[in-house]
Amino acid sequence: MYKCSLLLFLGVFQCVFSQTDYSIAAIPLELVNKANSVLLSEYTEIDVSEEKKMMYTSYRAITVLNKNGNRHVDSYLHYDNYTTIKKAEVRVYDAFGKEIQHYKKKDFTDASAVGGVNLYSDDRVLYLNYTPAAYPYTLVFNSSLESSTTAFIKGWMPTEDYASSTKKSTYKLIFDPENKPRSLHTNFEGYTIDTSEGPNSFEYTATNIPAIQYEEGSLPFESIAPRARFSLDRFYLSGVEARAKDWAEYGAWMERNLLYDVKDVPEATVAKMKSLVKDETTNIGKARKIYQYLQDKVRYISVQIGIGGWKPMLASDVDKLSYGDCKALSNYMKVLLDAVGVPSYYTILYSGDDELDITEGFSGIEGNHVILGIPEGDDIIWLECTSQDAPFGFGGNFSDDRDVLIITPEGGKIVHTKAYSSEENLQETVGKIAVNPEGGIAASFQEVSKGLQYDDKYYFEKKTSEDLITAYKKRWSYITGLEIEKATLDNNRTDIVFTENLEVNAPKYTTLVGDDLLFCVNVFNQSQYIPSRILNRKQKLNIAMGYKDVDRFEIELPEGYVFEGLPEEKHLESKFGSYTISFKEISKNKIEYTRVLLITKGVFPPEDYAKYRSFRKKIAKYDKTKMLITPKTI
Repeated sequence: MYKCSLLLFLGVFQCVFSQTDYSIAAIPLELVNKANSVLLSEYTEIDVSEEKKMMYTSYRAITVLNKNGNRHVDSYLHYDNYTTIKKAEVRVYDAFGKEIQHYKKKDFTDASAVGGVNLYSDDRVLYLNYTPAAYPYTLVFNSSLESSTTAFIKGWMPTEDYASSTKKSTYKLIFDPENKPRSLHTNFEGYTIDTSEGPNSFEYTATNIPAIQYEEGSLPFESIAPRARFSLDRFYLSGVEARAKDWAEYGAWMERNLLYDVKDVPEATVAKMKSLVKDETTNIGKARKIYQYLQDKVRYISVQIGIGGWKPMLASDVDKLSYGDCKALSNYMKVLLDAVGVPSYYTILYSGDDELDITEGFSGIEGNHVILGIPEGDDIIWLECTSQDAPFGFGGNFSDDRDVLIITPEGGKIVHTKAYSSEENLQETVGKIAVNPEGGIAASFQEVSKGLQYDDKYYFEKKTSEDLITAYKKRWSYITGLEIEKATLDNNRTDIVFTENLEVNAPKYTTLVGDDLLFCVNVFNQSQYIPSRILNRKQKLNIAMGYKDVDRFEIELPEGYVFEGLPEEKHLESKFGSYTISFKEISKNKIEYTRVLLITKGVFPPEDYAKYRSFRKKIAKYDKTKMLITPKTI
């Protein structure tokens, strides 16, 4: 029956869409304006009316206007052992709408869908790697597949990226009225979107969506674009039945079906863990030692098999083989903690610096990463189990400040990971700078980094001496002739503090003005950043990370020279943060320079962007404050 209906459906596609004009001249100018690609026509139909089967059929015609639009083509299909690709066909048209290429399924490339360090994986991708001979061109992709997994219902985003416009996009979801999907719509306001709901279907159509322009400091695209998502209360994941009307039920299902039978480790390992922590009296003390054991023993490698890639490999296999992916290593760490009576939570999240949340109130298969949480009073200590370098309890901006799902004995719960304040993301620099009569400087200073500023630095300890010097010269590229005489690094993983002790010189730092020297006071933390000028900004401003920099330097002149007066102190205060520079005379040839910059994390309305640019522009200006150094007259 399905085969007949599919053939009929594709026949309708051929009839309807064969009449489409694929020439560039047929595209309205407002859709071409500032676009890299135009989605001419898209029709997606997904049928989950049978609980154990999903049928997916899609027609997608996209005009690529330039090379930056190639990434919007999306001529690929993911599949696994529970999914069969029925059709994959591409036709390519030139700028005048004439067909120039035709590719069938046999012309596509079949590859593992897991990149990087990968041992084995059930997940695969069938894709067409098309290289255009000229622009613009139009690529039409017809595809269909059948899957026994109904856990992942592809949602609808009628426009999928910045600088991509849409002429028409239609999405239809067919379902069993007894298992009606939950739906979540975001950012529909301001767009021409028609929605309809029948007793067994949802349908959406969007038309004439101009390209959304990325503007410096914009939010991630999926946070601002129109989007519809769907999730079933009853679904199948690689042949396993699941129920997930809410996160509590979903978490209980995960524990029963994905986690309960992968917690075996040899008794010898249990005994080793008990011996390892025998002198520790607190759960955190025990966890620290076992976390170090984990980091010393295992390494990360991708293992995407078992119930759709969501079930961890056996803890005993990790114990024996000393590798695993995020699921396996987090589960292994949990099992080791269980052995010594320390509770912990298997935790699912979206990793990365976009800080995407697991959606509270909309349960379903979500996330792309797993970490471990250890309850400590009212707090939770988070462990990144795939890293051999991360300090205990520190995930950095890979997992901070977002809603995540923890699997507890009572089921799943949504909680929030640690959000670092600007004050916690501290870089504090203290040192001395000596100016010589020839205009050069010699400096020694200590720079201490904490919080997410630690995250930006701690990997320095693994650099070779040559690479470290290169990194410092890049950081201070505005200092002509900079030489790094000595660099001593200390990575305090217990307190999560990174300390750099440096001795440097720059023979030509100052500007000679006759017998005088023109000296830029802020030597080692000059802000070079001025946001781009954007007129009529449309997007909200996203300051993704707050931080605080404190610089304090004692500046000493050579014998026989004096400062020609102290510069004026500067202070800025705004909703985006604050900035202060001050000068204090210690003696006739010695001053103390202090700079404090605090940037506030947040999302601000578009009209605030000009104010933010002005704020950063003033900082860059004041960071170039100069002093005149003159020979002392007798």
